[in-house]
Amino acid sequence: MTDAERSMAALEQAIADYPRRLADVTDRVAAAEAATFIGPDPGGLVTVTASGAGKILSVRVSQRALRDLDARALAVRLTTAVNAALAQAEASVVEATGDAAADAGEDQRFRAFEQRMDATMDRL
Repeated sequence: MTDAERSMAALEQAIADYPRRLADVTDRVAAAEAATFIGPDPGGLVTVTASGAGKILSVRVSQRALRDLDARALAVRLTTAVNAALAQAEASVVEATGDAAADAGEDQRFRAFEQRMDATMDRL
């Protein structure tokens, strides 16, 4: 089998696999976005729940935090908890799209193959 035939076979396989791979990535992203992630502050006085889509769903502030913390300290704890929940959500979506980077590599190889084929056609 020549290089051109191998390249063509790989291209045909990539085209045939594309709908399945797209559906798989779409399903994984939808599942990640539907999941919930809990981000506590280090002391456990504040807890934030976020969706995988990056929306804050709930904020829980303990009675102890309300009693013992001033506004600035409470704001720091809230910010920490929000960032923890959102970081988990973002990591989940990034993990769900992990194969997208591989797909980008395939796209690049496809464009290079197209250019080689165009150059070959121009020479004919």
